[in-house]
Amino acid sequence: MWNRGGTCMNKKLIAILCCIMLTGCTTETKTNKTKTIKEETPVVLTTNGHDVKEAVNKSETITVKTNTLGEIKSTKAEVTIPSISEGDLIQDTTVLKDISNKGDENITLNNHQLLIENNKNSIQYEGTLDAALPVGVDVTYYLDGQKVTDIKGKTGTLKAVFKYKNNTDTPFVATTIMLLPQETVSDIEVKNGKSMLMDDYQAIVGIGCPGYEPFKDSMEVTMKIKSFQCDYMSTIFTEGIFKDLDLSELTKTTDQLNQSSQKLVEGSAQLLAGCTTYGQYLHTYMSNVSKVSEGANALLEGSKQYDASTQALIKNLISSMKDPTELIQSKINNIDLTDEQRAAVNRAISEGVQESLMSNKKSLEQLSQLLSQSPVSRQLETLSSSLSELSQAGNELSQQYQTLTTGAKSLSEGMSLFDQEGIQKITDITTIKKLKEKDHYSGLSGNNITNTKFIFEMDT
Repeated sequence: MWNRGGTCMNKKLIAILCCIMLTGCTTETKTNKTKTIKEETPVVLTTNGHDVKEAVNKSETITVKTNTLGEIKSTKAEVTIPSISEGDLIQDTTVLKDISNKGDENITLNNHQLLIENNKNSIQYEGTLDAALPVGVDVTYYLDGQKVTDIKGKTGTLKAVFKYKNNTDTPFVATTIMLLPQETVSDIEVKNGKSMLMDDYQAIVGIGCPGYEPFKDSMEVTMKIKSFQCDYMSTIFTEGIFKDLDLSELTKTTDQLNQSSQKLVEGSAQLLAGCTTYGQYLHTYMSNVSKVSEGANALLEGSKQYDASTQALIKNLISSMKDPTELIQSKINNIDLTDEQRAAVNRAISEGVQESLMSNKKSLEQLSQLLSQSPVSRQLETLSSSLSELSQAGNELSQQYQTLTTGAKSLSEGMSLFDQEGIQKITDITTIKKLKEKDHYSGLSGNNITNTKFIFEMDT
């Protein structure tokens, strides 16, 4: 296994491997000794009598040396030309200066035109570059909440913010790598990245894609440090990550997800509409029950008042029934009758009147009894009670309806929000399509560049 004192793997290679794992970028290294074209006795190549092929599908790696804050100190470019099976010379156009060949091929530079011997192997050369860089990174440090510029050997709580910049339309994926001795850091928190243990090193890796939402344009790490030491720190910008993406299955899946989400939104909206319609019917029902109840109560009250009035009338009639015998006899006394006749008449009158009075009183008492047991009143009381229970049940139903409506409204709003802020953003592949369409950078070092990487190596 590799450790800080070993020789099996250097820190830069670890960082590059971290970058490969996260972005898929590749690197190629030639072990041949670098050969400068500025030798005292260079070999001058010409196109005369040679089969010359143009360099194509080139890749370039721009290595930028910066201070700990990301400020540029120097820039170097390395160009790789993949092997070409035909021709004995390769012609290339470059804007680099101080060019050195990393292989054994003879190479001639004349007015930005390179002629290179074709040994049927890939070719690598490097040089300096004066062009403005399209990408960059700014680093800001805070120690115990205070902004600082020097953190080496410091102890406390460190927050480091890496701000990525991209001045092109090409999507560059930025990957920051920090290698820290494990014993010097603890309580690591990373935003837009992760922390991983590699032997006795703590590797912190952050990732972003500046200029393209919803991807982030920064990485932030907070940690406790003790005699801070960073053995390696760099930020790598890589293009070409998105251009070979196959979006057919993703498009199919997102379409299905969108359709399902729309059905849920429509279903919740229909449920809310149904609740609204139900509420309208419930309101009509409750209004009618209330009216019927009011009518029944009024009818019951009227019936009770009628019964009471009738009972009072009958009572008055009974109490007013007096024996009219004396009045009748006074009238008879004015009639010329014999004593015997008069006695017979009085006896008949007395018996007849008494019988009639008793019969009428009895009839009135029976009528009063019947009225006190009126089935109409009883039925009206039953109806009123039933309507009261029905109204109470309606009130409870109305309360339950309000709960149902509140739930349906929350569900509908929640589904709409979930669809808009969740599903639509998840399934919106517009950004990915845009990334795919624009994922090509023409390069800095010359023509026919198909892949470019920028490596910002920061002082540690």
